[in-house]
Amino acid sequence: MSPTVKCLVWEVDNTLWDGVVSDSTSGALRADAARSLRILAERGVMHAVASRGEWAWTVEQLRKHGLQTRFAVIEVGWGRKSAAITRIAQTLGVSMDHVGYIDAEPLERSEVAHALPQVRCYAARHVDVLAALQEFRAPVGAVPPPTSPMGFSHVNAR
Repeated sequence: MSPTVKCLVWEVDNTLWDGVVSDSTSGALRADAARSLRILAERGVMHAVASRGEWAWTVEQLRKHGLQTRFAVIEVGWGRKSAAITRIAQTLGVSMDHVGYIDAEPLERSEVAHALPQVRCYAARHVDVLAALQEFRAPVGAVPPPTSPMGFSHVNAR
């Protein structure tokens, strides 16, 4: 069994919202991403941002969507995502094997997976099933486990 994800790091462009914040394609908040953000936060998962672009523009977009306070750390710049994730983990005092990263871009996920093999990487297209994954489940006994992505409810054996 893999360790629980304690911190999920988000690339926000094309993951949390449609489009890229630095150009005119920046658009609507993705409902499935906002739902996962809320559910995972309720389970105690911390959230952080590691995104490429201009810090002020990204923070303004987060504020516009009412999400700025949902993120413990916001790293926006032009460097490698793996370096940003390392700084985030150090700032929050979370070991790398308790960090997850979600991004729409395969190249970015590949860079992070290569540089930080202990970080679990998720494709943005799967944001709607994050809450069902074992590594994001609440501690046993706190709440009933979610239905699996296969649609089967978990039944306690007596």
